[in-house]
Amino acid sequence: MIDMPIPVRAIEGDAQGQLRAGLSQAALIVLAQEVILHLARWSDRHAHAADAAPCPAEIQGLADALVSRDPDAARRIVFHARAQGAGHESLCRNHIAPAAQRLGVMWEDDDVTFSDMAIAAGRILSILRELREMAPPFEPRGGRCALIATVPGELHSIGATMAADMLRNKGWDVDLRMGQSETDLARTLRGGGYPIVGLSASTPERIRALARAVVELRLVAPGVLIFVGGGLAELDPNIAVRVGADAAAGGAEPSLAAMEKLHLQLVSRQVP
Repeated sequence: MIDMPIPVRAIEGDAQGQLRAGLSQAALIVLAQEVILHLARWSDRHAHAADAAPCPAEIQGLADALVSRDPDAARRIVFHARAQGAGHESLCRNHIAPAAQRLGVMWEDDDVTFSDMAIAAGRILSILRELREMAPPFEPRGGRCALIATVPGELHSIGATMAADMLRNKGWDVDLRMGQSETDLARTLRGGGYPIVGLSASTPERIRALARAVVELRLVAPGVLIFVGGGLAELDPNIAVRVGADAAAGGAEPSLAAMEKLHLQLVSRQVP
C-alpha cells in the first residue's frame, strides 16, 4: 500500500480492503478527477509556443506511464526531461499538464478507468511536490509570514479569520484573503512572496475546490508550503497527504503548532 499513489491508498483502504476513516469514497473520487481535469484546463490556458515542447508521442508516453503498473515510470520521464534542461515552468506547462489533458481525452473515450485516473492523480501530486527541489528561488518575506485563505466557494470564514488573528497575536505577518478563486490566489501568491499558505475548508463538499487550489499553487509556486485547516482537516486527518499539501490540522492549537512546524522547516532550509 505504501507505493500506491495518494488517492488510491485513500480509496482502496488498508490491506484488508477496509476503507480508512475520513473522506467518503465519493469525495475521494471527486478529488482524483479534479486533479486531472484542473491540470487539463490549465494546459488549455497556457497553450502557446514554448521551449523544448515534447511531441504528441512523448505526451502520450507520459500519459501511459502515469497509469502504468510501474509506479516510478512517469517520474523517470519527467526527471529525464529535467536532466535534459527543462525548467520547472516547462515541465509543468509542456509535460505534466498536456499529459493530464491527454488522460482527460482517454477518460472520455473510455480508454482508462477511474482507478487509472486515481493512480495518475496521485502520481502527479507526488511529482509536483518533488519538483519543489528544483523550483526557481524567490525572495520570501522575513520572519513568520503566511497567506491565509478560504478555498474558493467556502462560505464559512470565521475559522480562517480566527486563525489569522491568533497567528498575528503570536507575531506572524498574515495576509487574510476570502472569496478568491484559485487563479486569484495564485496571483496573490506570486506577488506576495509568501512562504506558507494556509487553506481553510469546512466540509467534504469543498474537496473539489481544495484540490484545484493545491494544484494551482503547486504549479505557480512550488517552493511554498501548503497547510490545510478547518472542519475538513478535523474530519479527515490524512487530508494533507490526500491532496498533496504539506500539513493539516483541525482546531486552533493544533493548527498553530503545525504552522510553527512549517516555519521551522523553512528556517532549516536556509541554514547552510
